[in-house]
Amino acid sequence: MNMKGKREPQSHNLLQSTRGPGFFHKQSELMIMLPEVPQLRNIFDLFVVNGNGTGAESGAGAETEAGAEGLDPAASIELSDVADCLRTMGLSPSDHWLATRLAEHLRRREAMGPVGAAFSQRASFELVLTLYCQMAEEEEGPSAEDALQVLRSRDPRGTGVLPYSELRHMLTTMGDRLDEAEVFSLLHCASDIAGNVHYEHLVHRVFAKDEQAEERLLQARLYLQAVGRNAIDMDMAKRDEFIDALRRSDPTRSGFIEPKRLLELLNRNDERFTGEELQLLTQGMEDTKCERGINYRRFLQFIMNE
Repeated sequence: MNMKGKREPQSHNLLQSTRGPGFFHKQSELMIMLPEVPQLRNIFDLFVVNGNGTGAESGAGAETEAGAEGLDPAASIELSDVADCLRTMGLSPSDHWLATRLAEHLRRREAMGPVGAAFSQRASFELVLTLYCQMAEEEEGPSAEDALQVLRSRDPRGTGVLPYSELRHMLTTMGDRLDEAEVFSLLHCASDIAGNVHYEHLVHRVFAKDEQAEERLLQARLYLQAVGRNAIDMDMAKRDEFIDALRRSDPTRSGFIEPKRLLELLNRNDERFTGEELQLLTQGMEDTKCERGINYRRFLQFIMNE
């Protein structure tokens, strides 16, 4: 049997083709390559409030100077605003679903000690985007064929229509119940003058694929994959600054750096890494043949995705 291969998404090709050897992408670069992500960031920024009680003007991909403790207020939102932020992004998180997911993140932050406690009540864009991806995947629900089977079982003569009143009763009393306004909005376009609803037309309209939403979800996943799992609790401005420093230290784009120079970069913000600790962290990342140093792309991948 001759089967055609599935075409790889254009955004995925773009991300792969622009990734240089030994390089990670900065946040601002990812925003350009994945144009659906800045749209989600713009929604997130609506909920960012600075110290004066007004919306922050950070913008998509803007690099802000991190505060001394915790997440920068100009790059994070209150946990209490996460639900409304996700709703504005087009999802419908229940209180229970969101409370369960945030509790997991809070437990991890508490395990980090004082560092985690400093930003325990704030959410970064990357955390909100992680929740966005998790919920979008879980919201897939029943298929169009599942819905048609249920409706056809109530139409034994195969007329293709059901009374408006019967569908209204089903939608307001079964499953995820709708209110009267939602029912009218859903049914009136598929009903005829006799008060019957052409349910196949209705199902096809309800289950029509939103290509833009699918592409937005794909690009959100690619963004999170590129920045690493630890990005939800990471100062993205410092991450980008570190990537810049690595690139400047490797003008030939070899993907390698001397251990001494890597240690200097790690300790440039008053960190306290020792040579012994770095050696333990980078075991198996050294170029033993040409002695070019440490493969810093593997090192970045390790610290950002562990």
